[in-house]
Amino acid sequence: MGRITTLFTIWLGGFFFGFIGYYTYPYIFEFISTMIPLIVSIDVQITTAMMVGFTTSIITLALVMFWANRAKNNKF
Repeated sequence: MGRITTLFTIWLGGFFFGFIGYYTYPYIFEFISTMIPLIVSIDVQITTAMMVGFTTSIITLALVMFWANRAKNNKF
């Protein structure tokens, strides 16, 4: 794919997700607001474990992205 085609595809994907997000926002907001009492009523250990799992997954993703960008010039 050429550079212009790649940029156009990324732009089109962003437009599509933004368009769908605009129309689904009220439904998602309503769903999340009904789920918050459920999440708060869950045991503290489970909530903490979920937060730690989410945080470590973000850190792992960042490390893999750093490693992939650092090693992209290596020839195997």
